[in-house]
Amino acid sequence: MQPTSASQFQAAASDGVPPLEEIRDRLYSYGLRQPGTLPHYTLSHLLIDSTGAVHIIDAGWDTDENWDRLLETLTALDRGISDVASVTVTHLHPDHLGLAARVRAASGATVAIHRIEQDGIRELSTPVRDEDSHAQLAEWGVPAERQPELAAAAQLRSRWPSFTADRLLEDGESLDIPGFDVRAVHTPGHTSGHLVFVDEEREVVFLGDLLLPNQFPGIGLGGSPDGNPIDHYLASLDTVSAWDSFEALPGHGYRFTGIAARCAETAAHHEKRTSEVAAVQHPDSTVWEIAGGLTWTAGWGALSGLPLLSALSQTALHLERARRLDSR
Repeated sequence: MQPTSASQFQAAASDGVPPLEEIRDRLYSYGLRQPGTLPHYTLSHLLIDSTGAVHIIDAGWDTDENWDRLLETLTALDRGISDVASVTVTHLHPDHLGLAARVRAASGATVAIHRIEQDGIRELSTPVRDEDSHAQLAEWGVPAERQPELAAAAQLRSRWPSFTADRLLEDGESLDIPGFDVRAVHTPGHTSGHLVFVDEEREVVFLGDLLLPNQFPGIGLGGSPDGNPIDHYLASLDTVSAWDSFEALPGHGYRFTGIAARCAETAAHHEKRTSEVAAVQHPDSTVWEIAGGLTWTAGWGALSGLPLLSALSQTALHLERARRLDSR
């Protein structure tokens, strides 16, 4: 894997945010600050079509700072907010979808997401009942004294803004961007309706959070999957490996080449995690016990709130997969 943007690579290694840069003719990227969480910025992509209109792929988090940065970026391209014709979003997370509502209100732009992501937004914007949270935590074997903390985290995660897209995409559909031929490819795993977008002529792939150069994305973070999201995710990595000769345009970090190698490295990470879970579990093991026996970047004892809830959720997915593979 080789970085192809010095400014993005440097920003990823610091607290910076990448500046506007041209990737191909009429194709640009720039960074938008992601508040209070890592990674610390989202990469938004701007495409200027053959009529002069602007199309956005991944809008970034909805903050006043990011809104001002978008307006400044459009001005640098001799455009304004009224020139934005569409916003297309790889997945439903607020660091990708968030600013789309404000852009649409100001410009009349059409917002597009995968059909399954619209279902996921509806599901996530429905508050979690306390009794359901506590039932899940008890099933995972969470000690009683930690359950209130994690139930509160589940409530926080469920405070999802309601949003209805204008266009619901399906696998294989082309985006309506004159002068570009960009195709949507359904790549579930990170979320159930995650999309990547492929431009065969310019030889680029907009990866969203499917594949990142400097971290391993979480899995099963939106929507109700049909099956285990880890299996879906590994299949999606196989799908995008076909564009190994293309330049990767991820949602965070920096653009790079070597898609197939990074896919293999990422898949190996998750296969290793499933193996680790299989090695420490026994038939009566709880998710809490297993998670406590695994290695975590921040350390198991340092995890709390949403990060701890996410760690338990990821462990549960790997446990289900490990037991299913062992029963074959």
